[in-house]
Amino acid sequence: METQENITHENKSNKRPVGGSVNSEPAFRLEDRSSLWGIKLWALTLDLKGEKVNKLTRKVMDEFSNLLAELEKLGKENQIDVLVLFSAKPGNFVAGADIELIRSIKSEAEALELSGAGQDLLNRWEDLPFPTVAAIDGAALGGGCELAIACSAIVMSNSPAAKIGVPEVMLGVIPGMGGCIRLPRKIGLASALDLILTGKTLSGDRAYKLGLVEQCLPRESFEESVQSWAKKNMASMKAGNRLAKQPKLGGLSGIGGSIVGSVMEKTPLGRSIMLKKARGSVLGRTKGQYPAPIEAINVIQTTNGCYGEQLRGVDRRAALAVEAKGFAKLAVGEVCKNLIRIFYLTEAVKKSKGLPIGTSAETRHVRSAAILGAGIMGGGIAQLFAAKGFQVRLKDLNTKALAAGVQAAVQLFKKQVQKKKLTSRQGFQKISLISPVLDYSGFNAVSIVVEAVVENLEVKQQVFKELEGSVSDTCVIATNTSSLSVSKMQSSMRNPERLVGMHFFNPVHKMPLIEVIKGEKTSNEALTTVFQLSKQLGKTPIVVKDAPGFLVNRLLLPYLNEATFLVEQGVPIDEVDRVLLEFGMPMGPLELIDEVGIDVGDKVAHILNEAFGERAQPSSVNSKIITAGRLGKKNEKGFYVYEGREKKLDPKIYDILSVTPKYGLVPGDEILDRCILPMINEASRCLAEDVVSSASDVDLGMIMGTGFPPFRGGLLKYADGLGLQEIVKRLKEFEEIFGKRFEPSEALVARLDGGCGFLG
Repeated sequence: METQENITHENKSNKRPVGGSVNSEPAFRLEDRSSLWGIKLWALTLDLKGEKVNKLTRKVMDEFSNLLAELEKLGKENQIDVLVLFSAKPGNFVAGADIELIRSIKSEAEALELSGAGQDLLNRWEDLPFPTVAAIDGAALGGGCELAIACSAIVMSNSPAAKIGVPEVMLGVIPGMGGCIRLPRKIGLASALDLILTGKTLSGDRAYKLGLVEQCLPRESFEESVQSWAKKNMASMKAGNRLAKQPKLGGLSGIGGSIVGSVMEKTPLGRSIMLKKARGSVLGRTKGQYPAPIEAINVIQTTNGCYGEQLRGVDRRAALAVEAKGFAKLAVGEVCKNLIRIFYLTEAVKKSKGLPIGTSAETRHVRSAAILGAGIMGGGIAQLFAAKGFQVRLKDLNTKALAAGVQAAVQLFKKQVQKKKLTSRQGFQKISLISPVLDYSGFNAVSIVVEAVVENLEVKQQVFKELEGSVSDTCVIATNTSSLSVSKMQSSMRNPERLVGMHFFNPVHKMPLIEVIKGEKTSNEALTTVFQLSKQLGKTPIVVKDAPGFLVNRLLLPYLNEATFLVEQGVPIDEVDRVLLEFGMPMGPLELIDEVGIDVGDKVAHILNEAFGERAQPSSVNSKIITAGRLGKKNEKGFYVYEGREKKLDPKIYDILSVTPKYGLVPGDEILDRCILPMINEASRCLAEDVVSSASDVDLGMIMGTGFPPFRGGLLKYADGLGLQEIVKRLKEFEEIFGKRFEPSEALVARLDGGCGFLG
């Protein structure tokens, strides 16, 4: 038996592939720190070499199995009083299971084996004959959280990077290593449902208040503090005493938490009612399109109460078998595969600099920013910069506009305080980062200026002429435009290479996409600076060619336009919206027009009509509604009328349009095809014109910019599922009836003739 102070456990298993790491160095380091603490305190440190984060790869799981044999032996020999599990990765504990393992699953049997193997490891960990403490000073997500809750205790730091949760539903699966079984037991059914069904994560402080972790400690000297805590509480852990706060029943505001009282949680009838309510809430939110949350409820309902007090032995195995079966069923499903594909697309953006392959450029460090225009977009952009810790100057022509822009930002920060995402002090600090100004004072010190004035080419060109004399030569200038040519704007500038399009989507604080538009003279330095800055702001950027409508608006136009043609034909407004909602869109196309602003949409429609001619001819519906003084949500009248958050259909709209609506006039599948297929058709043109570099950019742009249903994998993933032959056939049928707006593009026909889909 080795007794030296530092024992390194080495992986002796070479039976399976490395599983994501090319480095053969051991991932675990086991140390005896007894001489430092006066008890048999050991430390286990996880550090997956060659990776930025720890994840449960095949290599790690194999090595963990061998390590457990060593720990079991040490436990039998009474060599360990308490073991503390650390991570050597800054800002990361364990990011979860290796997603590549889930993506590669081909059969339920394979998925069952993977889930079962993970469960067996955590059972052995949980059954060690000495207390274990998870020391979390970074992200403990998915399998990382499941590993932590299999410990005797969890101690987290108060670092902003320290987060814990089980976001598996975001990938179309459920926790498959015991999370569905252990979480309800530790924090109560209501709070467990809230975490599992939404995928939300908790800070150390919130997790402590909820009873998920036993202690939240300052991040300073965290490692030493955890070990001190473990020594102090060792006896209580050995005795099996609960050290965490009792679960706050109904303590979270999400699913489950909002529907439960302290009595309901403790009775079979109460738990049954809670699960029924949770099921109804999930179905209302997802329309049944995402099977993972419902499967999680099924697993929890089946296993609730079927395991013993200590969650060990036969009952535990039976409960975990139910969880593994649920995981396996989901892991081979199309929704899971689509969501994992989207995950990889977003990960690729994180690694990209936004430049063409084979090119490089220096990214300028952005320290401070200025926003021109304090309207809805300008105020929203200023709030976003401040939320991410940037000093930002907000300029407009008068104090009234500035006050409105600042107040809009204040209200957003107040909401974050109310939701406990920020403390009152933090909210005040964020607001104080915004400096309203009426002139260009201080602009010479900022790294970037984002222009968000009225959408008018001449006005923007005049603004840039004034602006260039007030900023440094290295300052990047970005224009928030949804439809105007960046290259034409550059023609009025002394240094056109510094101008980049930076198209935010409304509302800025919610919409995750930014289109980064490269004008004819935009430098690679300016382009990559804005691309990287977009990620710093928490957004997903895609690089788009300077072309009419860019990407998202160009594809959205035929979708929205066809919805108005259907209304003009006599299809009821709410029926059009219902069909697209059932397809999975976050809101119907006609409500979306109201959200954007009917006047704004009409302006963009005419710009694209000028660019693309007859195929982009708008219907007369929007202009008739505008003439009637209805602009959408901004004046509470559009296709619908609005009272606060409530919307309702106003029959007067049909009088305005001189239309007699008739339900069932057009079958639902035709409504769907007429709205969706023209988007696919236009996307084929965008790819042929190099508006974006790949079909994946189209899919990511449509998901992040329009809410195209992620479970379908994206617009072009959906198109490949339909088959190009069927798409061209349907478009030709519609072309014969409705004309040129449905004519299959040459690019689409060429893909069909070439026998290839969009994704290869």
